Amino acid sequence: MLKISIGLFCVALTTLMLELNLVRVFDVIWYSNMAYMVITLAMFCFGLSGIYSSLRPRPIDKNVHGYLSVLALIFALFSLAVLPAMNWIPFDFNTLYTSPVKAGALFLVMYLFLIIPFFLAGLIFTTVFSFYADKIQSLYCWDLSGAALGCLILIPFLPSIGPGGIMFLACAFGLIASACFSERRTWSLIAVVVALGVAVIPFAKDGYFEFKDHIDKRGVKGARERNLIEDEHWDPISKIEVIDYGKMKHIAYDGGSQSSFIIPFDGDYEKLREDVRTGTGYHFYGSSVYISHAMKKDTGHEALVIGAAGGSETKAALMFGASHVDAVELVGYVIEIGKNKYADYNGNIFNHPNVNALKGEGRSFLRSIDKKYDIIQMYSNHTSSSIAAGTGAMATTYLQTVEAYKEYFTHLKGDGILHINHHVYPKMVTTAAQAWHELGKTDFLRHILVLEAVKEGFQDNLPTLMVKMQPWTEAEIAEVRSYFHPVIEMVVHPLKPESNMLPAEFFSGTLAHQTIDQVNYRVAASTDDRPYFNFLRKSFVELDADPSKYLNFSTASLLNSQLKSGWIATDVIHLIVTGGASLFFIVLFVFVPMYFSRAGREKWEGKIASLIYFSCLGAGFIIFELVFIQIFMKLIGYPLYTYSTIVFAMLISAGFGSVMSEKMSISPNQRWFVPFAGALVFSVLILIGYEAYFELFMQLPTIARVIAATVLIFPLGFFLGMPFPLGILAIARQPRGSIAWAWAMNGLFTVVGGLSSVLLSIYLGFRFTVIVAILIYAVAFLMFSRLRHAAR
Repeated sequence: MLKISIGLFCVALTTLMLELNLVRVFDVIWYSNMAYMVITLAMFCFGLSGIYSSLRPRPIDKNVHGYLSVLALIFALFSLAVLPAMNWIPFDFNTLYTSPVKAGALFLVMYLFLIIPFFLAGLIFTTVFSFYADKIQSLYCWDLSGAALGCLILIPFLPSIGPGGIMFLACAFGLIASACFSERRTWSLIAVVVALGVAVIPFAKDGYFEFKDHIDKRGVKGARERNLIEDEHWDPISKIEVIDYGKMKHIAYDGGSQSSFIIPFDGDYEKLREDVRTGTGYHFYGSSVYISHAMKKDTGHEALVIGAAGGSETKAALMFGASHVDAVELVGYVIEIGKNKYADYNGNIFNHPNVNALKGEGRSFLRSIDKKYDIIQMYSNHTSSSIAAGTGAMATTYLQTVEAYKEYFTHLKGDGILHINHHVYPKMVTTAAQAWHELGKTDFLRHILVLEAVKEGFQDNLPTLMVKMQPWTEAEIAEVRSYFHPVIEMVVHPLKPESNMLPAEFFSGTLAHQTIDQVNYRVAASTDDRPYFNFLRKSFVELDADPSKYLNFSTASLLNSQLKSGWIATDVIHLIVTGGASLFFIVLFVFVPMYFSRAGREKWEGKIASLIYFSCLGAGFIIFELVFIQIFMKLIGYPLYTYSTIVFAMLISAGFGSVMSEKMSISPNQRWFVPFAGALVFSVLILIGYEAYFELFMQLPTIARVIAATVLIFPLGFFLGMPFPLGILAIARQPRGSIAWAWAMNGLFTVVGGLSSVLLSIYLGFRFTVIVAILIYAVAFLMFSRLRHAAR
């Protein structure tokens, strides 16, 4: 059994590694929302393998070792084949709107290559679990442990070999699995030797095995065709490409989803300041980059820049005499090239003695220090094209929540300024106002101003919002206006409220439900419990600017730009398609086996209960996992580290729980209620106590926060790992194909549960979604109480 277990471990490791790797690939060659859609659609086929096995269960007397070895070999080959297939079929999803037939055919071919590895992996799992059902507690441990390692492996290897190299590793692990499953020593030896050879290839290559760009985001694809890309690196957080446009360097994040620029500078700040005053040369995107620093000029101010990127904000701070700048950037490679490769080009901004440039996440950095600043600045680097493509609409935005603004305000000095450039200023106002109100402060309108380009047909995605801890004076407002072109208007004026589109209620911190309902986009304040700032849509029709409904032209234009053909919303289309696919597969997974498989046609007690039970386990586990990733973001900070920590902790603890359930004598006949009771107790404890628990560790180093998160999650994961093997033991003596059917339902509702967690979190918040997961496990408990009687 050891070789079977190791083979299963390798397949589990490869499957999760492959899934995460392809998500990163599609984030770059497409957009993140479409990446979610295509990978989710592929993952349905993980469970589809169970339907196939239920319809054609492998006879018990057949050689299972040889069968598994062949499946693993094909799995290895098709895992690697995804790379050339994706390059051979450069599919631009935008053509679905203009040439749907041709584009649909290309998509189906691409989709076929994507689903085969996941289908084969699922087939391996269903076969192993069906043939060795009595060993399920141990086997499930190997499965989850392999998956736990698979979620970590990208972190060390992605920067050195890229996602193309990861595909070679996937092939290598698949070959090792084939060797483990086989009873033929010669083949096992050959497979291992070939696996080692395949694994070495990406490390020996000079550069990456690249996935070709499918669409041209921010000119990156065209720049590659013209050989203008002079540096590229797969940081674990984001792929970075530096494009030489002659007059400046373009830093493209994830293929152009976001952008920043390195503008040439000789390090002479006096001359720079004079050039800016006289309008000589090109040094900044506009005065919106440096306005807050201009208001603090020559005071030796201290500034925090969240999202340092190419360095323009840091340069602006130094130009106006900042004595200290903390420049925090999430993607470490951007800081590295700014300090080294492009140091001379950018005027050694990040090496300046007054600058502390570091890799970090903004809010985590703030929570780790007691320091207060004269300026806290954030300048969004989302591109117009990425916004129009709908990317980020469903992404959590923890820098734009009530709790985030409270942290900004409490880290500003008595006369400090919060300076933010981000789209949709009315929602920024309501979010900041609520934070101000919750801190016990009053008269918010006197402390905030917003400047926006007001020009017919121009969509301003980067209005300037500044909140000053002391009320704005007429002289200060006049000085601010002096730095901007007349086309930039003060749309929120602290001393002339009658000129503002937004009424006083928006600045009160308590927006009425009637007002929220009146506005035809989602304007309510974003919170850490519902951090979906960019999810704005309420309807699928084009909107006109309407001041009476507090809809400015730029917000209306933003929403309209996400409508293809006037009604297809790119910001939510991935959820609509995935939801439709979920309904289709639910019908397929239930009724096809019900009428065409032996397990479905035969009458056996507990059949319906088993389907509901395994469906609940799939949905409940993934909802816990995905929601905890978001909740624990507050504690750990870094998105990548949070994801890796939570998934690893949940899977490894569940694997430990699975194997320990056998030692604890948990079976369908005795102590079967223990897993459900344990899961209930520890999930409720996390729900009611996580905020107080987080406060104990907020200011500790990252590694300590990671350990604290793991300690909190481990007990719950331990008990969540027991119900699945318990269910397999309960149906082990039912008609052949029943275990495969159960696996299919579990896999299907893992995908459905993932979609549900997103929708529930957006509309009801994370806390409520955790309660839903608890209730789902309560339903599983009731179903198992019926199922265990049928198993006797």
